[in-house]
Amino acid sequence: MTKFWIILGTLVVAGASAYAGGLADAIVETVPTDVEPMAADSSLPGWVIPAAIVALLIGVAVLGDDDNEEEEEEEVVEEEEEMMEVIEDR
Repeated sequence: MTKFWIILGTLVVAGASAYAGGLADAIVETVPTDVEPMAADSSLPGWVIPAAIVALLIGVAVLGDDDNEEEEEEEVVEEEEEMMEVIEDR
């Protein structure tokens, strides 16, 4: 009977240490690493926005109508006529 209690006691001690993690793998703590933020994926290629701005500027330049062009041409013609009259008078 004492042999039974010795074997039972040994099994209980072995079972308790196995349950407590005595036979489990050791827990290894890792060194924390810095997480680098990932670059956001753009939905458009990088050349689309500058191309749109250039197209907009070209469109504004082409469509910009200068109403003073005709008046400036008439003024130049009048100045030339006045100069011709002054030259003829001499």
